[in-house]
Amino acid sequence: MTNATIDSLIDGCRQGKEAAMSAFYERFYPYALSVCLAYADDREDARELMNDGFMKVFRRIGELKNEAALKPWLRTIMVNTAIDQYRRKKQSPTVSTEHIEQLVAEPYQNDEAILAQLSAEHILDVIHRLPPAYRMVFSLYVLEGFSHRDIADQLHITESTSRAHLTEANRLLRRALASQTHHTHEQHRR
Repeated sequence: MTNATIDSLIDGCRQGKEAAMSAFYERFYPYALSVCLAYADDREDARELMNDGFMKVFRRIGELKNEAALKPWLRTIMVNTAIDQYRRKKQSPTVSTEHIEQLVAEPYQNDEAILAQLSAEHILDVIHRLPPAYRMVFSLYVLEGFSHRDIADQLHITESTSRAHLTEANRLLRRALASQTHHTHEQHRR
C-alpha cells in the first residue's frame, strides 16, 4: 500500500467515511493484533482489546499530525488501551519483595539456547500464562521500553512493585520456557 493510499485512508477516516474506516481496520489489523497479544490473556481477549483500541483510533485520528508516524501512534493507542483495561480489572496479586528475592535465588539457565529452540508462538503462549499483573509489567518494560517509574505511574503501583513483578515474570518465563525446551528435546530424541 502506497503512502498516497494510506493518506487517503486517513483522510477518509477523519471524514467519518465507513469504507475508509473499514479499509484502515483491515490494513492495520495484523499489526494492532500483534501489539495486543502481548497484553491479553488469549487471542479472543486480544481481539477485544484491539477493537477497543481501534475505536479510540477513529475518535482521535484528527490528532495524528504526521502520517509517517502512524504505526508508533497506533501502537501507543493499543498499549494505552491495554493499560486502561488492566486498571479496570486491577487483578494485581500482592507479592512481597522478600518473597520475590527468595524465588529468584535459583540460577538462571542459558536464555539464548532456550529461546533459539522455541517459536514466537510458544513464547507468546507462555507469556499469556503469566498472571495479568506480571504480564502487563513484563510487556511494558520489555516490549515498550517503559521505565519502572513510568510503569508505576501508569498502573498506579510503586516502582518496587513494578520491579518485583518483572523479576517474577522473568523467573516464571524462564522456568516455563526451559521446561518446554526440555520436553521438545525429549520428544525429538525418541
